[in-house]
Amino acid sequence: MNRLRDMGKSRRASEPFRGSSRQKRVMETEGLTVTLTSGQAAQQARGDVGEREREKKLEQIYANHGAMVYNLCYRMFANRADAQDATQDVFVKVYKNLHKFAGRSKLSTWIYRITMNHCIDRMRRKKLKTVELQEWMASPKRDHDARIELEKAVASLSPSYRSVFVLHDIQGFRHAEIAEILGITAGSSKSLLHRSRVILRKKLKGIRRRNGPTPV
Repeated sequence: MNRLRDMGKSRRASEPFRGSSRQKRVMETEGLTVTLTSGQAAQQARGDVGEREREKKLEQIYANHGAMVYNLCYRMFANRADAQDATQDVFVKVYKNLHKFAGRSKLSTWIYRITMNHCIDRMRRKKLKTVELQEWMASPKRDHDARIELEKAVASLSPSYRSVFVLHDIQGFRHAEIAEILGITAGSSKSLLHRSRVILRKKLKGIRRRNGPTPV
């Protein structure tokens, strides 16, 4: 959270108020001395209070939703390092855009929307598919556990299919909620989910045919 708190923050004043009616405050910023009148200093103080309140609110948001965001990012990337980076990026965006949240939806929905948009953009920008299914199947170190099979198969889905599958079948969202998060219709969500399941069944069937029965 330290990096989040540092984002966009001005450096705090190192000296207290001094003087009478023409109080002044001196701030040292990157070696530059800036002298503030009492009115400017009061405005700065109010800004500092507002900033601290904003940071406190963000810390509470992170405490309530940090695990949720990380879990969703991990489901999208199937890679801890990518999930951690994405989670950090998401909360930087939340910090910068918190003033834009108008309360027309639940806060969790708004954060989910930021998370999904960031994950999809990241995958498309880097053409990230985490672990290619063919590469994993050819690896002598492959894990036959059914959960690992599913994670790898999900990681090979396109971003649109993966998003709906993760939100519905793993995170437990309803289609109406998914539609709100992704900015699509509930009908499109149902269609994408059906297609993603068909693709996954084919992939898992092929893996099991190649590797033999999966131990229980």
